[in-house]
Amino acid sequence: IREIDLPVPRGTIFDRNGEPLAISTPMVSIGIQPAVLIEQISRLEQLAEALELNANKLKNLVTDKKHKKFIYIKRRIPPYVADRVRALNINGVEFRNEFKRYYPAAEIISQLIGFTDAEDIGKEGIESTYDQWLSGTTGSKKVMQDRFGHIIKDIKEVTASQPGKDLTLSIDRRLQYVAYKALKNATYKHRAEKGAAIILDITTGEVLAMASQPSYNPNNITSASIKGMRNRALQDIYEPGSVIKPFTVIAGMLSGEYNQQSIIDTSPGVFEVDGHKIHDATNYGEINLDTLLGKSSNIGAAKIALSLSKNHLWDTYKIFGLGASTNSGIIGESAGYLPDYHRWSKSRQATIAYGYGLQVTTLQLAAAYAAIANNGRWRSPTYIKGEINPDKAIIDPQIAKQVAQMLNHVVSSNNTGKKAMIAGFQIAGKTGTARMADKGGYSDNYVASFVGFAPASNPRLVVAVSITDPKGEDFGGGVVAAPVFRQIMQNSLRMLNISPDSLINENQHLALNEVKDGD
Repeated sequence: IREIDLPVPRGTIFDRNGEPLAISTPMVSIGIQPAVLIEQISRLEQLAEALELNANKLKNLVTDKKHKKFIYIKRRIPPYVADRVRALNINGVEFRNEFKRYYPAAEIISQLIGFTDAEDIGKEGIESTYDQWLSGTTGSKKVMQDRFGHIIKDIKEVTASQPGKDLTLSIDRRLQYVAYKALKNATYKHRAEKGAAIILDITTGEVLAMASQPSYNPNNITSASIKGMRNRALQDIYEPGSVIKPFTVIAGMLSGEYNQQSIIDTSPGVFEVDGHKIHDATNYGEINLDTLLGKSSNIGAAKIALSLSKNHLWDTYKIFGLGASTNSGIIGESAGYLPDYHRWSKSRQATIAYGYGLQVTTLQLAAAYAAIANNGRWRSPTYIKGEINPDKAIIDPQIAKQVAQMLNHVVSSNNTGKKAMIAGFQIAGKTGTARMADKGGYSDNYVASFVGFAPASNPRLVVAVSITDPKGEDFGGGVVAAPVFRQIMQNSLRMLNISPDSLINENQHLALNEVKDGD
């Protein structure tokens, strides 16, 4: 008579449309009683052949562990393989029912979903974060077994079992594939080190897609899988560069010192602060806030920042969620880094205005831009369908609308975001190109990014893209990340049947043709 466990399946993880993303399938694990098998070594070759094991290693295991009552020799094999072993009728071989996790979407969403270990415990991502919800309770019962390890009689249930509970995510598997494919193609094309892409529902804060490169297949984990397990979208932090400029502009407008008509003199295209030279791509001369974002003027952003108090600038970044976890709920999310303003030098105050001296995650950027699109209301993202976090007003809705309009002008044929243009839709967004820190200075490697939302007249989706260390002549956010944004956003708008906010005009048609040729 023995007491055995009664394993239960983990709950199924579904996407928002009921498509399975993680399933538990019934399997059988094979174990042996070495003290029994030591008396029938000759039969171990048959057992090894049936299980595709090395016969000599199995014999050595039985000899070395002959005092053990039980050890597993093969975990979670298909029932038909277990039936072949049962047919051998070898005394001392035991069969235990278990479950194996299967991931239908494989590497397409592996970092967010995570995986389970040999004991069916969640590791990484959703599997780890919601392990208690998904895992259920293993029961036990007393049974009578024959000398072959077969159960011949149930005596009584000792502990009742309770299957794991299902979980429905906010993820849309269709959009996840779109984001995964676009990001993978871009990292390959530009020979980039890594990348991340997010699709966020502006109205609800639901994460509709979260892709990361490199990736791995959770159905076949090897030593090479490790570098693909990191969720770049919420764990990697980096200096964001120019995608921060809209928040610097907002800080200026919130102070009352700036409005849409304000003029900033950026001549002669170089600006020195405490011996640190700040450059623009060219001398833009006197510009308004619209042109500052459209041309991505570092000098314009720095001059706004230096005209404000340090704590006001810091407060503005902080209310948009920079330097803090988004509280989206996933274990391992990074908080980024926003240094205390008391430690800012004058040059730090200038450079932080255009994205150097702070570090962010791609998820933080997506949530921050969603707040602009949502009339100045910030909401913590969620991965669970229908589990909507409360939003809060952080800035004047009028300022949010004005900055959204400026970002719409960034995505035009004569500005840096032209490769993000989509026929029939008004797009709002911003490019970012930031040098990567290296041994106390900066290297010649870059992080290229683009964050934007659409339709600009009635925003529904935010898409954030970051690509680290693209190689070759193309390394800027406008040429590396913006086309990825466009591909993801265009397909997402179509799949969700979101109506265009304008009929395409002739000028946009010409500009889009130019963009297409330029890719």
